[in-house]
Amino acid sequence: MQKGKGEQEMQCKMDEIPLMGIMGIALHQMINTAKGMYKEFDLNRSQAAILFTLHRRGTMSQRELAEELNMTAPSITSAIQKMEREEYITRSPDKWDQRVMRLALAERGKACIQSVKEVGSRMDEVILSGMSLEEKLLFRRLMLQVKDNLENYERKEKV
Repeated sequence: MQKGKGEQEMQCKMDEIPLMGIMGIALHQMINTAKGMYKEFDLNRSQAAILFTLHRRGTMSQRELAEELNMTAPSITSAIQKMEREEYITRSPDKWDQRVMRLALAERGKACIQSVKEVGSRMDEVILSGMSLEEKLLFRRLMLQVKDNLENYERKEKV
């Protein structure tokens, strides 16, 4: 089957896009797809990430959570306040430093964890569709290497 002129031009243009641009396009598509899936559970992507991180780590301070998720202070504060109002998470003073508030999953948040995991699994299926097991493993390894490279670069830039 022959490609139409528009398809050939688009393919040519996609071939010319730097890797960062392709990753940006893919990330945008992933975010939109996940947003639709999380809507079923009355969560957005940031809230789901907060729930999953607290599930994995137990209690955390707001600062620790912001650093872990690479979120700004205003963004994390807004998300936490909303999630606390909706009873997904709780805040309580740290045992050793009363100035620090510890965040933990409330019962409603714990109940949502399975839904968050299901969305993650569904997204993996969508993203990795058509890949062999070897390709999936390689893709994961390469994405982890990209993440590490960026973290190392940021660390060096801060020095």
